[in-house]
Amino acid sequence: MNQFENDDFENTENTTSENAFKSDDNTPCFNPVNYSPVTPLSEQKNYSSGLKIFALILIIIIALTATTAAGYVYGKNSVAGKTKAGKVDVNLAARPKDDDQYTSAQVYSLINESVVGIRVFNSEGKVADASGVIYTKDGYIITNDHIYSEIAKAQFKIYMFDGTEYNANYVAGDTISDLAVLKIESENEFKVPVFGNSQEIVCGENVVAVGRPSDATASSSITCGIISLPKRRMQTTSNYSASLIQTDSAINPGSSGGALINMYGQIIGITASKLAGVQYDAVGFAIPTTTVKRVVEQLIKHSKVIDRAKLGITYKEVNSVTAQIENFSNIGLYIDSVAEDSDIYGKAHKNDLITHINGILITNDDIVLDIIEESYAGDIVKLTIVSSNGITNTYEVTLKANIGQSSYIEN
Repeated sequence: MNQFENDDFENTENTTSENAFKSDDNTPCFNPVNYSPVTPLSEQKNYSSGLKIFALILIIIIALTATTAAGYVYGKNSVAGKTKAGKVDVNLAARPKDDDQYTSAQVYSLINESVVGIRVFNSEGKVADASGVIYTKDGYIITNDHIYSEIAKAQFKIYMFDGTEYNANYVAGDTISDLAVLKIESENEFKVPVFGNSQEIVCGENVVAVGRPSDATASSSITCGIISLPKRRMQTTSNYSASLIQTDSAINPGSSGGALINMYGQIIGITASKLAGVQYDAVGFAIPTTTVKRVVEQLIKHSKVIDRAKLGITYKEVNSVTAQIENFSNIGLYIDSVAEDSDIYGKAHKNDLITHINGILITNDDIVLDIIEESYAGDIVKLTIVSSNGITNTYEVTLKANIGQSSYIEN
């Protein structure tokens, strides 16, 4: 059995991909306006002048009201120890068309200010180190959700490139994607890196990883490698199936939440884990920026992912080899259970076999997982299902929301 190791804790066993479809829910401060009293109208002023002054007074009143309301909203949305936020939009940059790539040293210079060390601790003395990447200039930080999974009531200390320290608040996390957001307690502006489009990476291109292995207080280090595979479906550290970037850049304990960067200086992934064991050598994984953007912006805005899709079944993959060994007449997904909130509840049953999705033959479960991962809650897919008594039906199925939860321990 392959072992899958996150960068801060012990190895996690690589389980079957049916977990991806489990039905259970793993499921501007107040600015005072200075103004002077209005001078009384003299008897010589005409009617037009009076209207102008009246309009001016009205504008001042509206400004005061709007500013006061803004202050109220700001105060209402600020909670001690936990940060709530509004809309954040970080666009993914296109891959440059020219061949003017940077050296590793130049990439490190570009990224260093934006990669931070994170010390996770609590009052009971539990401590873990991790890495993070600045997401916005006002101090939102991306990291992994698993970094605090073993530390109750976790607190966070952030270490910048120049040794400056900040406290940070937990904003939100998502176990399924293994992404989390923290917010630095500061009014300073921070350097935001360029986030590139991970869909444009190619197998074999050079990349570097930057993070804080072993010691969050130390300077960020850099390792070099290539893209081993732009897309490989693996179990995450929290045992969910995800499409990840595979790289041979060294990803070591403490590097969780660091940056995987192309040679144009664009972050293309957030480092998360590696395969561990004497039989493996430099097999690391990063969460692609397309996933990061979708998840992180929802965590900041809603404190959870609200539009991720799920089918709502558990299953066993029946591929060509399995079918031959176990004497199945079809290949696809052999249904083990159907959740009550699934749109195929009552249509599909235990021991039925899903053979096609959107007309595509299911030769392995990656086909289904990829389609659903790229879909949104409310989207419709077509499933061809062969019942246990051999009857074939095709259904239009509405995907449900797979909201999930964080591994952050409140108590």
